[in-house]
Amino acid sequence: YIVIHHSATESGNAAEFGQMHRDRGWDEMGYHFVITNGDGGSDGQVQVGSRWWKQKWGAHTGGTPDNEYNEYGIGICVVGNFMDHNPTPEQLKSARELVAYLMETYKIPMRNLIGHKDAPNALTECCGRMFYRYLHGRFKSQLRTQLAAVH
Repeated sequence: YIVIHHSATESGNAAEFGQMHRDRGWDEMGYHFVITNGDGGSDGQVQVGSRWWKQKWGAHTGGTPDNEYNEYGIGICVVGNFMDHNPTPEQLKSARELVAYLMETYKIPMRNLIGHKDAPNALTECCGRMFYRYLHGRFKSQLRTQLAAVH
């Protein structure tokens, strides 16, 4: 799985989210990647979390008895609150490139690209109302085109 999140904050970066998650008692940042919005990092910058470097399970999507979305999923947090607007064009470009790379490299099917709220028992609006619609519409359409061009 690739699970897309929004930070629900106006700014942030991997270091800040890592501290916030440690303050909650977690061992480190729960996501594998963070895509910044220009406030906390360059617009569209992909920051790699320590969970990715360690190839460690995520801590970003609970709700299932076997914890499959954390155990087998890659968590990507896009900085911003996307209830009423989409990520920046640079964030979307970086997200598309990162997701395409992960899907191609690890043979992740399109059906396993989800927003956090798609996970069973997820009581959340994450990845935000606007970005969620975009993710399951134009984002996936552009991603299909991009992946088809590789083959």
